[in-house]
Amino acid sequence: MKKSLCFLGACLLCLGLTSCAAAEQDAFQVQIICKSSGIQQIFWSCYLDGVFYGSGGMADLDGEELTAESELVPCFSRAYLDGADPIGFSIDFSPYAEGRIIPLGTTDQVSIPAQYGACYTVILSGDEATGFQAELQ
Repeated sequence: MKKSLCFLGACLLCLGLTSCAAAEQDAFQVQIICKSSGIQQIFWSCYLDGVFYGSGGMADLDGEELTAESELVPCFSRAYLDGADPIGFSIDFSPYAEGRIIPLGTTDQVSIPAQYGACYTVILSGDEATGFQAELQ
């Protein structure tokens, strides 16, 4: 519950941020660029040193399909991570299509040797037939 409330607070803090350039010093951001078509929502799970830590999701507030121009920037605060060193951070993504209650697939974990105050970009690509990939830029 504490992690959920802290994450909610961090998300509210990040709502006004529109680019990776604005990362807070006590948080880091992961900008997701969705290059897959037909994606309505993306759920993520994050890990520290390979151990599950938390999860969340993203969608267009108007219910539109996600595109490379969609603002998808989850923010991970020091408070959300209980002050842990984020160097062992990793994340995976599970895209959903409109009306689907199960994911189209899940990417492998993307390792991000994160530091507070930084922003990282991950490209989500692929499709249900060939699988989805997430690549750190």
